[in-house]
Amino acid sequence: MDKKEAGRALRQLAGLLALAVGTAGCHGTPQLQFKDELIVRTDKFFDVAHVSGDIFVTVGYNGRILRSEDGGQTWQEVPSPVDYTLNQVVFVGDYGWAVGHRGTVIHTRDGGKTWSKQQVETDKTIFSVSFVDNLHGRASGDQSTFLWTNNGGETWHVERIEVSQVGLSEETSLAVPDIIYYGIQFVDPQNGWMVGEYGNIRHTSDGGKTWDSQHASLLDALAEQGGNRDVMTLGAWFRVHFTDPTHGILVGAGGAVAVTDNGGQQWRWVSREGQKADLPNLHLYDIDAPGQNGRMVAIGANGLVLTSANNGVDWQPAQVPDGVFTWLNGIDFGDNGKGVLVGGKGIILVTDDGGQSWRLATGGQG
Repeated sequence: MDKKEAGRALRQLAGLLALAVGTAGCHGTPQLQFKDELIVRTDKFFDVAHVSGDIFVTVGYNGRILRSEDGGQTWQEVPSPVDYTLNQVVFVGDYGWAVGHRGTVIHTRDGGKTWSKQQVETDKTIFSVSFVDNLHGRASGDQSTFLWTNNGGETWHVERIEVSQVGLSEETSLAVPDIIYYGIQFVDPQNGWMVGEYGNIRHTSDGGKTWDSQHASLLDALAEQGGNRDVMTLGAWFRVHFTDPTHGILVGAGGAVAVTDNGGQQWRWVSREGQKADLPNLHLYDIDAPGQNGRMVAIGANGLVLTSANNGVDWQPAQVPDGVFTWLNGIDFGDNGKGVLVGGKGIILVTDDGGQSWRLATGGQG
């Protein structure tokens, strides 16, 4: 086995360990009681998106798509054009896109009632997608894959982003032949961010034609504390969330949180690996803001739901039903403080107070 193969094997092992952490402690999770067994314990939901009003759509394992018209209380099965796992879903008005394994992209124009598959020339897993309007979309995934469309997905262009050399030593370069980019967000057709393995934070100001690296400031901070200035010391980022073009937050492995107030020119650690008492050393998989008042909600492994009132600097646990210990992977908010979060074991939780307290969804429609 050469160094490159050894590096990839280590990365695969790290991924399996991360999955084990994310799914630990799942015993005793309450089962949702839906008529006709619409949702069962074997369901895995990886993301949810607000459409409009009280309409939400969730996607997950085996291409499943569910739609709710009452703020997540009840759900209806929607026919899916694929049976591959769907990782993320986004909406711009009634137009929506979901992405997943084997290069899957599906599209709706009626608020998630019907879906069709879009042609993409890749078989790489797509983890994240971001649309700023009905036309301009960007997506990211496995093996440094970056996709873009300027016509709503009628055609998708597939590219490979060169690995950033920031914090990449000669000794570790062979172990990092490519990056899995788990999260992507664009705030307009030109400005966006991708985040992923080895603490990588990439930024573009020209719609994805070129990418710079923004994780140097985080490496510098670790070096000042006596650590190595090497990306191998950084965990993965799973989500990037900007509330405006200058204020952003990252969440990732081991309870890592970082924030910026200048568009990522400088990122600051809030916590990593349990350094801050209010941020446990558990993976954080998603984050969303229920409004523009500094409030945020983050979710992650072992039923973790945290709320912040000051843009992600300080955190406290939200009220979650007893027995929710599975991983929670997707969250989105609609109007008037209503929100939905989803995860493993068929878990769907709803809130109407901006994420301070959550309850199990109550029913489904077969």
